[in-house]
Order: sequence, then C-alpha cells, then structure tokens
Amino acid sequence: PDVEFALSGYESSDYKTLVICGPGPASAFALQVFALRPLSWCLQAQDSARAFPPLPKSPKFFEVSDARGVVVVLLEAPVAAEYAVAWAEKLLLALEGAEVLVLDRILRSEWCSPSCPRPEEPHLAGLWTSCSGRAEIPALPAPNIVQGLAAAVLASCEARSAKCTVALTLQDGAHLSESCLQGFEASVPLLQELQVIQSWQRPNYREAVQKVVP
Repeated sequence: PDVEFALSGYESSDYKTLVICGPGPASAFALQVFALRPLSWCLQAQDSARAFPPLPKSPKFFEVSDARGVVVVLLEAPVAAEYAVAWAEKLLLALEGAEVLVLDRILRSEWCSPSCPRPEEPHLAGLWTSCSGRAEIPALPAPNIVQGLAAAVLASCEARSAKCTVALTLQDGAHLSESCLQGFEASVPLLQELQVIQSWQRPNYREAVQKVVP
C-alpha cells in the first residue's frame, strides 16, 4: 500500500541516539531500565482511511531524563512489513544523524541452526551496518535474518552510511519470561556507550514482565 506517515509534535533538536524498542520484551526491558520522560510526538499515517493490513498506531515517544539527546520509541504492536519502509524513512529522516539501536526479539522456534543446537534463553544476537563495529554483541548467524521494521531500519541506515545496530533477544515460546529480558544484558555496554543508561544494576525482571502484554 502507498501510505505516507507524518511525525507531529516533533521539534528539531540535537538528538544523538535513537532507540527503537519492539513490542513485548524490548519495551518491557526499556520501561524497567531506562529513565524515561514522555514526549508528545505522534507518528501515524496521513490517510486514516481503511487499509489492509491495518495501519499501525503511533508508538510512544520518550527522552532519557538523565541524558541529553536520547530518544526512545516504544512500539505496542508490530509495524506490518508493508508499511515498515515508509514508517522507518519518516522517523529516520526527522532524526537524521542519530545513531540507531533497535531492540527486539527472535523466537527460538524460528532460529535456524543447521550445524549446532539452538541457543537457549538468555541469549542476544545482532546485526549492524558496515560502519558500526559491535564486538560486544554476538553476530546473528546465517541463515538467520532480521525482518519487518528492524530490517527496514537497518537497510535505510546502511544506505545512508549511518550507524545502526539491531539486537535481538531469544524468546522461547509464546509467553514472555524473565530470562528472555535478561538476554538484553549483553547490550548494556552499548547502552552505556550511547548514554542511554548511566550505570547498571540488574532490575526486577518479574516486575518488568508484568508491565507489558507480549
């Protein structure tokens, strides 16, 4: 579908880091770990007419209250692949120049591992653009790929020669678990480097799981 998105409420500023959190484990981790202050931004389709797949609702926007220049986006539901490129382009254009981190999940049932056993929770793996060296996060092994919005963001950043990392925690089964959230701990050095968090202390993951619906 030919759909255009608009970002309202946004005021240009010196944003250096953009963190996009997928629904479920990534948003649960962010709500529990990041010091967040709401922003009155809205990213939605300009044409609200009926469409299929259904148009995505605006995510929730925040800035990190104890750091400057960090925007955090929390998605309550996935962005359909049909809209992912247009959605990503609108957001990345507004925050051009920011380093991007996408936190999301990969289901263990979808993990392709022909030569060795599938990993178990907690486990984090990722991909990144060619100008981003992220040795602290294990690389997502082939033939596994990122899909949907994460793939659209990664491709757009690669085309712009922008720094972008996609970090996926392993989720075993349909229900969100504490060990699934624990997988994001492997991203803590990167989160500190990007000034998303200033210090680290393991949070209450049981409480975090209760804050979101997977």
